[in-house]
Amino acid sequence: MKLKVAPLHRVPAHLARRFNQICVGIGDEVTRPFDLSPIEFAVIAAISDDPSLDQRRLATRLAIDTVSTSKLLDRLERLRLVRRKVSLDDRRSKILSLTPRGMEIRLEIGAGFKAAHAKIMAPLSPDAQKQFIELLIRLVEGNEAYARPGNGRRKPARRPSPKSPKGEQDGERGVVA
Repeated sequence: MKLKVAPLHRVPAHLARRFNQICVGIGDEVTRPFDLSPIEFAVIAAISDDPSLDQRRLATRLAIDTVSTSKLLDRLERLRLVRRKVSLDDRRSKILSLTPRGMEIRLEIGAGFKAAHAKIMAPLSPDAQKQFIELLIRLVEGNEAYARPGNGRRKPARRPSPKSPKGEQDGERGVVA
């Protein structure tokens, strides 16, 4: 039985989430043989595309928070795909570069992603593909103010401190302002 999108779920947020799942799933088929995730490949591709990139600008370019960016770079550095070097212009900044193996991986996976993108877009005619991309660009650019790393995530609930009465969180004593 073919799963159809229920009428109630034919709304932008739900469809965008499902489309993202599809894109990540197809991307994972390409990156998994290299023991990488699609976002790790995005980091490699971004560094390849801009050799003067630093960690902060990488985070902005990929719309991910700086802590996640640092963790991704730590792993890619351990895999000897990426190097970080202190900037001569700003000692607080680290310039990113690919190792020779990182450049190899970029080329190998890049070809696979071209086929992955074609697979994602295959249900659409070539004209519809162009129109779809243009519409996505307009939607993303028109709503850029909402595109913040971690948007929509809830902060973890704080555990009660040992000094608090059972069940009360610090700062939650029922005081009415």
